[in-house]
Amino acid sequence: MSEGGGGRSAFVVGAGILISRLVGLLRNTAFAYYFGAGAASDAYNAAFKIPNAMRNLLGEGTLSAAFVPVYSRLLERGDEAASRALANAVLGILLVGVSALTLIGIAAAPWLTAALAPGFDAETLALATRLTRVLFPMTGVMVLSGWCLGVQNSHRRFFWSYASAALWSVAQIALLLVGGPRARDMQQLSLWLSWATLGGACLQVIGQLPEVLRLTGPLRPTLDRAAEGVGQTLRNVVPVVTALGVVQISGFVDLQIASYLPAGAATNITYANTLALLPVSLFGVSVAAASLPEFSRDSGALALDALRERLRGGWQRILFYIVPSAVAFMVVGDYCIGLLYRAGRFGATEQRVVHAVLAGYAVGLVSFGSVKLLGSAYYALQDYRTPLRASLASIAVSAVAAVSIAVPLRASPYATAGIALASALGSYVNLAVLASGLRQRLGTLYTPAMWYGTRRIVTASVCAALVGWGARLVHHSVLSAWHVRLVALPVLAAFGVTYLVVAWWMGSAEAARWLRRPVRPSARG
Repeated sequence: MSEGGGGRSAFVVGAGILISRLVGLLRNTAFAYYFGAGAASDAYNAAFKIPNAMRNLLGEGTLSAAFVPVYSRLLERGDEAASRALANAVLGILLVGVSALTLIGIAAAPWLTAALAPGFDAETLALATRLTRVLFPMTGVMVLSGWCLGVQNSHRRFFWSYASAALWSVAQIALLLVGGPRARDMQQLSLWLSWATLGGACLQVIGQLPEVLRLTGPLRPTLDRAAEGVGQTLRNVVPVVTALGVVQISGFVDLQIASYLPAGAATNITYANTLALLPVSLFGVSVAAASLPEFSRDSGALALDALRERLRGGWQRILFYIVPSAVAFMVVGDYCIGLLYRAGRFGATEQRVVHAVLAGYAVGLVSFGSVKLLGSAYYALQDYRTPLRASLASIAVSAVAAVSIAVPLRASPYATAGIALASALGSYVNLAVLASGLRQRLGTLYTPAMWYGTRRIVTASVCAALVGWGARLVHHSVLSAWHVRLVALPVLAAFGVTYLVVAWWMGSAEAARWLRRPVRPSARG
């Protein structure tokens, strides 16, 4: 596939993710309206985090890194029988593994919640345990969804594999809209929502099956470890799961610290993290997901130049969107939060606290997005140890920083922002390790032209920040009586338009495409 083809694939992935994330944001808006930030919402988010971590370990992340490179090479070779045998064997092994894990998780729910949220009071801890037992079967369902996604991505079918996640959120939105006004209390509503979350996961898989069946034929799960590629896939799984496990440990450490902070801390992390991950998913994950099958095809000794060029192009695309997103979250992020959440039980105080948490995450947005792409290059090269070392270094820095920043401020609602900032600091360690290793294998990654492009991106972002700050001053001085939802869109639009216009004026081809203008020769050119 050409570089333009890679860009088109990233666009398709981004479109699918955009749909799922927008519906996910609507789900969070409904959640904030009915729950706000309190003990019941903390219990739900803690209960959701445990099976969700298992899903991340064994589902989309692991299968993308361990299964897609092997499966893609079989497809590239044109061996349909071998690729089908591999897909069915991996599916069978996954089903057996996650079934056992689900039973263990349900039985061990009291010990899991006590270990991961030790700061919860007895009532909140009991609710979290009950919700965990409802949600844990979601692990197996979402692992199957990850398998479906891996198959589709290997066949370069990107859109629906990501857009189908919207069905998961739709089920929860429907429950909140119908059950929210009827629930006896927040505890009952959280239980209903847990069942809807599990049902939505089933809908997501059902929605993907027609496309998967067209690509692979009838599903015949096996346990055939002798099928070509199965051994290699299973060998890949161990370091990938270990590396992803380290990332999940980081999230669990955050949850443990948050459980000792004022009520609502775990929920505020979820609100901010969901918004912070939107640009990472749209641009970092989309480019990385579209690049992985192509990296895998380019990873031979004679194709490393092609891999390096794809990496450079993908990285520059990511930065074009990630850098202004980070600046926007820091300068006008409260308008993003107010637009999405400011209603019902979510008031001005919650808006200020979540903005502080979002600003902490925004510090690390560049690294959060970049490590997705660099990690894909390692997986294509069948190097799983370097991402593991990078993740270990990252978690060590994040944990120490989180304890150092958040614990001394534990009486303040803003202590949660310290957890987010610690995550950002750790992510840069991850990025440094990954970039250093790739430089040794591929040579120079960041060319002078890319540095010039980055300066252009930063300059345009600073100009947009100044305009956004001016717009917020007008709001506070002249339109202070207006609800934040009335002024949020104009403020955010002023930021975005300014960024695109300045970037275009400085010669950005990406901005020219958005503005539908010819590329303007830059001053340097």
